[in-house]
Amino acid sequence: MTKFQLGFDMIAWKNQGCKAPLKTPISHLICVGGSGSGKSTAIAYWLLKLTHLSTPIKLFLADFKASGDFNGLTSNYAEFTDCYALIKQYYDLFLSLPEGGDGSTYILLIDEVAGMLTHFGMTKETKSKADEIRLMMSSILMLGRSRRCFLWLCMQRYTANIFPASSGSADNFNIIVGLGRLTVDSRRSLFANEHFDGEDEIVFSQGRGIILIDGQPLRPIIIPRIDKEKIKKRLQGAYT
Repeated sequence: MTKFQLGFDMIAWKNQGCKAPLKTPISHLICVGGSGSGKSTAIAYWLLKLTHLSTPIKLFLADFKASGDFNGLTSNYAEFTDCYALIKQYYDLFLSLPEGGDGSTYILLIDEVAGMLTHFGMTKETKSKADEIRLMMSSILMLGRSRRCFLWLCMQRYTANIFPASSGSADNFNIIVGLGRLTVDSRRSLFANEHFDGEDEIVFSQGRGIILIDGQPLRPIIIPRIDKEKIKKRLQGAYT
């Protein structure tokens, strides 16, 4: 199965000066980290690595906070409250695909999903949209893999109310990345009972964190420093 590169093993990099790449097949992904932890840089890096694959990839990008970091990377793009319509568009496409997919890989990337759900949940008029988004994401997580449809979520901190209570949806993330210094709740919720030797001695700063790939042990990851603007130019037109 084709794999893309997420970064490098931090211990091998620091101790042996060896760049040991961390690779995995495309799957559901969640990335959590505070402001300045390097989340947008990591996303740009991963999107660039995806372009090296022969698999046709169609990207849907919902940038709720309207950061401008990803504007222009794909025609399937929305900001702020327009994100709801884009997510619904992706979900309808997901439902229309046959078992096994149609030969393409579809990724729905939602940046700052927690903030988006909080915003829609603030009023009675929009609360139904927040609930619908949760249900759509849960369905994609449960059934998307067989149709080559994947959900990538990015947020500052993980909260349990992102998905319906007791749905088990979060268990379907095969790639979990925590960047920078995680909050206690985020660390406990995403990496419960997972540790590695020497973890307490590492200073987790921008572009450095921990990663849990399904079937592999928890390990530290380092994402190379990149020029986001240069990467953005290279990604222009890469996704439809």
